[in-house]
Amino acid sequence: MRNNCHTSLKDSVSANWEVDLKEIVMGLHWHPQEPGASAGRGPANLDALCVLFDQEGRVLEVIHPGHRSNANGSVLHTGDSPTGASEWDDERIFVFLEALPDSVSALAFVVESANGHVFSEIPGASCHVSDRVTEREWIRLDLTALGKRTEYRIATLRRRPAGWQISPDAQAARELHQNPYGKETDHADL
Repeated sequence: MRNNCHTSLKDSVSANWEVDLKEIVMGLHWHPQEPGASAGRGPANLDALCVLFDQEGRVLEVIHPGHRSNANGSVLHTGDSPTGASEWDDERIFVFLEALPDSVSALAFVVESANGHVFSEIPGASCHVSDRVTEREWIRLDLTALGKRTEYRIATLRRRPAGWQISPDAQAARELHQNPYGKETDHADL
């Protein structure tokens, strides 16, 4: 399925999938920049974030390189990679959906440029949301195709009676100021 620069390995007529998700991983990758390519701003530094929402759409907690785990350890960030020099994912966030507190009704994965580099200037910048056990990729996004953006909401997962529903968001994180339920919210924490 294609949605702007979102792709999924699953052919589907729907933008939302209710699947048997239990453990997922959001991976973020980029290549180190050539010396002198950043015009004095230092190397590009991307950060992976996971925002947890309650049923009313209020932010409960934001997991990021400086806050690497939620209270019960069901969301874990691998830590900051300031250079993008890894062979595979530079940063990862693991989410154990069955262990999430009942107060978490939705979560959103966000990528932001920690030092203001726009995505189109960061070689090899991409991210994915995958099943941790099967490694099936649900969403993959080429961040360089997002042009001058410096932050982007990649995907949202919503708790449903039958399980978790995943959908690509295809939206800027701060521009829309909408929580996963379509209500206005303050994204200052992002």
